[in-house]
Amino acid sequence: MRRQPELVRPRTRRRSCAPLLAVFSLLSCGTGPQDPVRADIPPAPPPAAPQIALEPPADPAAVARGQALIDRFECVRCHDLPGREPAPLEKHCVRCHQDILAGRFPAPPGTLREWQGHITHLTDVPALHGLDRFRRAWLAGWLHTPHDLRPGLDSTMPRLALGTAEAADLAAALIPAAEAAAPAAGDLARGRELFGDKSCALCHRFTGAPNIAPAARLPVPLDEAQLQRGLAQAPDLRFTRERMRPAALVAWLLDPPRHKPGTPMPKIPLDEADARALAAYVTEVPLEPPPAPKHVQRLPLLERRVTWAEVEAKVFKRTCWHCHSDPDYARGDGGPGNSGGYGFTPRRLDLASYTGIASGSVGDDGKRRSVFAPLADGTPRIVAHMLARHAEVEGAAPELRGMPLGLTPVPLADIQLVDTWIAQGRPQ
Repeated sequence: MRRQPELVRPRTRRRSCAPLLAVFSLLSCGTGPQDPVRADIPPAPPPAAPQIALEPPADPAAVARGQALIDRFECVRCHDLPGREPAPLEKHCVRCHQDILAGRFPAPPGTLREWQGHITHLTDVPALHGLDRFRRAWLAGWLHTPHDLRPGLDSTMPRLALGTAEAADLAAALIPAAEAAAPAAGDLARGRELFGDKSCALCHRFTGAPNIAPAARLPVPLDEAQLQRGLAQAPDLRFTRERMRPAALVAWLLDPPRHKPGTPMPKIPLDEADARALAAYVTEVPLEPPPAPKHVQRLPLLERRVTWAEVEAKVFKRTCWHCHSDPDYARGDGGPGNSGGYGFTPRRLDLASYTGIASGSVGDDGKRRSVFAPLADGTPRIVAHMLARHAEVEGAAPELRGMPLGLTPVPLADIQLVDTWIAQGRPQ
C-alpha cells in the first residue's frame, strides 16, 4: 500500500442591480417658464440585466485534449468518473481510507485500529457524474484556481499545475454537452419561504444571504449516513449563480438522484413552480460582499530549543510524509511529492526521516536543492510552502503551491516550530 492514513488535525455575486434613482431638475434659463412635469408619463423602465449566452457544445478537439488531461492528472485517484476505471486501491486516496474505516482493508486488526484513529482527511469526495448541470466556464476557472466550495469537507480541490488553456480543455471533457434554454423566472419571495420550509440551510451554507432558519422537521426522512454525507458534501450556495446552468438547476431541484445517482441530496417534494421559485431565490437574492482575505501572519521564532523529534512528531509525521516519503517506508510509490503524481513531476522529497529531509528536493532544473534555503524574503522554502496553504484557504493564489496539497493547513504554531528548528541549525 502506498498511502496510509494521515495524522492531521481537523481544520471553513451575483451581479447586484441596485435601484437606479434618476432625479430630473428642470432649471429655467432667463425668465422663461418651466415646462410642467407630465404625471401621465410612466418613468423609464430600469435597464435589463445582461443576458449570459448559452454555452454551445464543447469543441471536440478540446474534449479530446481534456480526456488526456484526466489521465495525466489522475482524477480517478479521488473521484469516480463515468466510463473510467477507478485507480487501484494502493493509489486510490479516498477508497483506501474508506476501506480502513470500514475494517475492509487487508491489514492486521491492531494496525487497522491504529489507522482508524488517525484518519481525518479524504474520507468522502463527490463523484463526477451529472456535471452537465454546471457551467463549463465556471468549472474551467475553478479548476485553475480552486476555492473552498464545500465547507463541510475538511479538504478542497488541490491547486494542480494547470494552465488556463488546460483547465478549459479539462472542463470541456467533463462538460461536453450544450446548455439548455433557461426556464421562466420564478417567484423570489416564494423561493425565500421554500428555502426555510424545506430546511435547505440544514446542510447548505449560503454566505452573504439573509439568515433563514431551517424548519423544525425535515421535508423527507434521511438516515444518519445520508445526512452526514449531505452535511459534508453540500456546497456553499453563494456560488450557485455562477456555477449552475439555470435550466439544469430547476431540473436538479426537482429530482437530484435522477441526475446524479448516489447523491446525498434527497428528492424534496416540489412542483415545477416551486423549483423555479427556489432557484430564483438562490440565484437572485442580493448577497453581502465576501469578507476580505486575512493576512497570513508568520509567527516570530521561539526562544526555546526545538529538536527534530518534536517537529517530526508534530508536523512531518502528521501530514507531510504521506505524500513525501521513501517508497519502502510508505509501502507504495512514495507519494506524489516524492515519485510524482497528479500531474506533478517527481521532486524526490522524503520528509519521513531526518536524512531524507536533509537531502532536499529536485528543482525545475533537475538538480537537488535544500528545502531549508531562504527565498527572496528570507523565508525557508519549506516554511513558505506551508504558509502558502494558509493563503490559498484565504482565497489567494500565491506563486508557491500550498502544502499540504488540498488539505487543512498546518497550524501556524506548528509552522513556527519548523521555522525555529531551521533557524537553530536543525538539531537532532
